[in-house]
Amino acid sequence: MTQATLLTAQTGADMKNVGAMQTLAVSLAVTTVVLSPAYGQQGPEIRLQEIVVDGTAEGVTETTAGPVNGYRALTAGSATKTDTPVEQIPQNIQVIPRKLLDDQASPTVSDAIRNVSNVQPQDSRIIGNVEQVPIKIRGFGAERWTDGYPGNLFGAGDREGLVNVERIEVLKGPNAILYGGGAGAPLGGVINVISKLPTNKRSYEIGGRTGSNGDWNSYFDINQPLNEQGTILFRMTGEYSDDDSFIDVIEAERYSINPTLTFTNNDTTSLTIQGFLSRHEQQAYSGLPVVGTILGDFRIRDKLYFGDPNIEPTFTEQHGVTATFKREFDDIWSTTVNARWSKSEVNQFAQAALYDATGTGGTPALSPSTFDVSDMEHYDKQREFSINPTIQAKFGTGSAKNVLLLGADYSTIADAGFMNLGFDTGFVDVNTPNPAFPTYERPIPDGVNGMAFFDFDVDYQMAGVYTQLQSTLYDRIHVLLGGRLGSLDITYNEAALFPATTFKTKETKFLPRTGVVVDLFDGFSVYAGYSEGMKWVPFSQAVVEPEPEFSRSVEAGIKLNVNDRLTGTLAIFNIDRENVPYTISPGVAGLSEQRSRGFEADLLYQPDAHWSVLASYGYTDAEFATATTTVAAGTRVAMIPEHSGRFWVNYEFGQTFIPGWSVGAGVYAASNQTINPQYDWETGGYFSVDAKIGYENENIRASISIQNLTDEKYYTPYTWFGGQVAPGAPRAFYAQLSYKF
Repeated sequence: MTQATLLTAQTGADMKNVGAMQTLAVSLAVTTVVLSPAYGQQGPEIRLQEIVVDGTAEGVTETTAGPVNGYRALTAGSATKTDTPVEQIPQNIQVIPRKLLDDQASPTVSDAIRNVSNVQPQDSRIIGNVEQVPIKIRGFGAERWTDGYPGNLFGAGDREGLVNVERIEVLKGPNAILYGGGAGAPLGGVINVISKLPTNKRSYEIGGRTGSNGDWNSYFDINQPLNEQGTILFRMTGEYSDDDSFIDVIEAERYSINPTLTFTNNDTTSLTIQGFLSRHEQQAYSGLPVVGTILGDFRIRDKLYFGDPNIEPTFTEQHGVTATFKREFDDIWSTTVNARWSKSEVNQFAQAALYDATGTGGTPALSPSTFDVSDMEHYDKQREFSINPTIQAKFGTGSAKNVLLLGADYSTIADAGFMNLGFDTGFVDVNTPNPAFPTYERPIPDGVNGMAFFDFDVDYQMAGVYTQLQSTLYDRIHVLLGGRLGSLDITYNEAALFPATTFKTKETKFLPRTGVVVDLFDGFSVYAGYSEGMKWVPFSQAVVEPEPEFSRSVEAGIKLNVNDRLTGTLAIFNIDRENVPYTISPGVAGLSEQRSRGFEADLLYQPDAHWSVLASYGYTDAEFATATTTVAAGTRVAMIPEHSGRFWVNYEFGQTFIPGWSVGAGVYAASNQTINPQYDWETGGYFSVDAKIGYENENIRASISIQNLTDEKYYTPYTWFGGQVAPGAPRAFYAQLSYKF
């Protein structure tokens, strides 16, 4: 395939990103990288090779996930499951490409997604119960997916590693029409991590990172065609991380192995098999109580580990296999079939303050600084299978260019687990240099020494059929019409209730999605969109037949593309949610209606080959729309700053002054956040500055970076049981080095 053949219009080339998940050497996986032709282009083709396109598309790099120009991705397959230019999607879609990850020397996925407006990342110290401190988008809980597949319900395995990440695509608001697996369609949004895939160009890379708090990371990336014709391609990535943390006691270990094998005829057909295995092990961290940190007359050491220093480490693990088959029949019709099987497990051990006057563990049980500490054990195991076939047609009707997508999906998850809580393990005065925590013992749910918080066995079955039509009229009006008939079928067995109870929930609902983008003139478009979602919330103990959550979203805005230099999106939005659990305790699950509305801006400025500037800002007013038994209407939703934003600037010296060198700096800032809507507790606003100096040539990439350059002291909500915070990480230094050959 010649470079001239690959030089296609941005709007025409069907460069579908078919991601891979992190993979394991034991369970290979198959990903398809079939890429459809542009309208009127002769003959289908598959693009696997990473190249730089010359000519009119100056500076555009073709990757297995789609074309990028510096920090700007030209397409985003997550939003439509078609390779649609970002400017033609009636939704604020943001993409974090590999170049931005490398320029910022991002150590984790959570660090990377701070670049996007109105996204609050998950605390990387959370292990085993991610639902309690979830990722938030536009004020509501979002989900981390991989290559269009839902993550397991408790975030098992290494969810922070970047070695196998090609890009990260952020979808905001409900996305039910295309995504319905797991416990249902994501309501707040999706962080879709797109995996690296094999290319037909041999390359090997090894690298590592070291830094503050004993941080150590080593990784490899092997890409090897297995025959001269380039029809069998292999890639495997892997990494190992060890971090002692600035928190006493905690030592986190993570690893992942991700092999991928692609079979292709380099024309119309491809099959990719991806395997993934990852594990995360560390002492569970329950945060610090609000009294002694942001409230009260005494202060707890920020570095204090709240619990037995000899506690058994928690572990989470995930492994599985993904297969993707793609076939182009002709210039119009093509099909894709995706399937995945995975297995996940977590076993968590923790000590935490549970029993106090508020029921949150955030205040002393005995004045002024003595807390009632209890032991906890959480175990969960999941098995999941998903399949998603689609058929796509590209055709013209008069002045319209159309892409029709027909699809179906089915997902089943078997989820069984328990959480046991101990009674009054001991009392600890934390207003001392070295608080003496009691020895941890696994709680026994016998009613004397402890109780079962939950003991469940749940079967989730999600199914749906959907259709989506994208039409471009007169080259300036881009219409999206779609709908999904989704079914949610859940059998919930809860043995922790008296008596043990079985509930069944079955719901079928039509979920529409529609929108339009109008190009008013070159580089300036306006858009509006509407979508709905439906899901069931895991870990909400049922006492009556559980009801699924429903969500409705409206957004409108402006999309910019001024000479491929200034690009971005400005948006306003309103999201309404029904049947939202806001408390979880034995036998109680409170439901509420919540609303989020706001404004956001995501802008990129790349005036030349040297400068890259990213700026994002988000305003979110997320509140309880109606009163509950304990929360007044208008109360702010927890863990959401009203204002937040990110600014980053990078300068590459190019091949003149000091070839290969670059410098970059940025800042992230967020305003106050509510900790628990039932109480008047909130953390203060804060900012964190980071900086980097880097060097790169054909074989070597090296950098030195600093996070929290000014060593700001701050807390963020960490609501294990509704009354905890976590200290921000202090100033940290990192050095990275990799060699490619």
